[in-house]
Amino acid sequence: MSNVPPGPLDAAPQSAPSTRSSVGHALAVAIAGLVANGLNLIVTVVLARLLPGHNHNAAYGAFAQMVGLYVVVSLPGSAIAIAVVRRSSWWLARQGNAELEAWRRNLTVLAVRALAIFSVVALAVSPLIGSALGGRSWIAVFVTMLAAGCWVAIAVERAFLQACRRYRPLAINFLLEGGARTTAVLAGAAVWGVTGAVTGILLAEIATWANAWRSAAASVPSPSMSAPGSPPTGEIGGDLVASTTAFGMLALLQYVDVFLVGRLNSSLSGRYAAIAVVAKTLVYVAIVLSYYLLPEASIGHREGSHARRQLAVVLGLYVGPCAILLGAAALAPRTLLGIVYPTRYLGASGSLVTLTAAMALLGVSVLLSTYLLARGVRLVAAWLVVGAAIAIAAVATAHGTWQATAMRDLEAQSVIAAGLVIGTVLVLASRRVT
Repeated sequence: MSNVPPGPLDAAPQSAPSTRSSVGHALAVAIAGLVANGLNLIVTVVLARLLPGHNHNAAYGAFAQMVGLYVVVSLPGSAIAIAVVRRSSWWLARQGNAELEAWRRNLTVLAVRALAIFSVVALAVSPLIGSALGGRSWIAVFVTMLAAGCWVAIAVERAFLQACRRYRPLAINFLLEGGARTTAVLAGAAVWGVTGAVTGILLAEIATWANAWRSAAASVPSPSMSAPGSPPTGEIGGDLVASTTAFGMLALLQYVDVFLVGRLNSSLSGRYAAIAVVAKTLVYVAIVLSYYLLPEASIGHREGSHARRQLAVVLGLYVGPCAILLGAAALAPRTLLGIVYPTRYLGASGSLVTLTAAMALLGVSVLLSTYLLARGVRLVAAWLVVGAAIAIAAVATAHGTWQATAMRDLEAQSVIAAGLVIGTVLVLASRRVT
């Protein structure tokens, strides 16, 4: 409930976007994000040939673990983005733009301070994490964690672009990130192997952060407009706890199989990493689409609607990539992998369709979790904690074998997605929208 008394400031919600507008905005963000992630995929594939060392398979498996670590550490940024977008939409619905701008500036300063503290913690724990991942370089682990911390800061700035529906500068920021990563990662890998590759990621994120900050500084409309009142007490704290937990679990669900195969079957982990890179592109598609769904669901919630049209648009756009990749993986998995990978990485191709199906379901979980969290449904976090525990226990029983790992992952992802579908249906059927 709002602490602002009823009045003109509450009576002027933004008009709901049309279906054509919804599709256009979602496509703009999705295309830019997919181009950026497509470049990342190309880089990851090229690294299979570029990484130096006497054991290319193990080196590529090590890089896959660093990518997984990056995702796990950085995805809580998506949780922070949810809290920022929900608070921003609260002010925007009341035309408290001056208050929003002041909060944006304070939050940017806080993000810089938090990153400085995090870098010290990351330096201390990197040797321990490197050992837990099978004796990986602590320098590579530290640089990876620092890059992920920068991405969290980027997520804060992007959240203001989302809340203010500044989809064009958001798309430009995605493209900048993809281009900078492509150049820096390949150059770094050629000079310093896995450690150089992740150093390239760090440099790219710093450049992306600078651009996001400049765009966010101009994102709040009419910053001189002010409104009385204060946001609901404790809401942002509850949003942060629930969203951080939820997205931490989603990150773990995305890479639990890679972590366990790398630990239990290290010498052949590169072959599983090859099918994982291809299959997990569907999760990146879902994450990119969630950049549009998050603000639309949150703004719709503040204005008293369910944002059904926007949810339908996003799910509809997600179906296409899933169908294409599943079809290719089912019909010619070895040929598909052989297009981009050398022969030594094709050993796990028979498990590609199973893992792709698992990641398609995880993508659905990402989208539905984003929608529900944007509406303040915090029980999502508890369900994902249960789901992550189920997935870890199930995947561990495969003992690092490829087909069994993919199958156990598929079974766990099916249960998790089913629970989120039920929760979303219940919310959509409810008449309570605020």
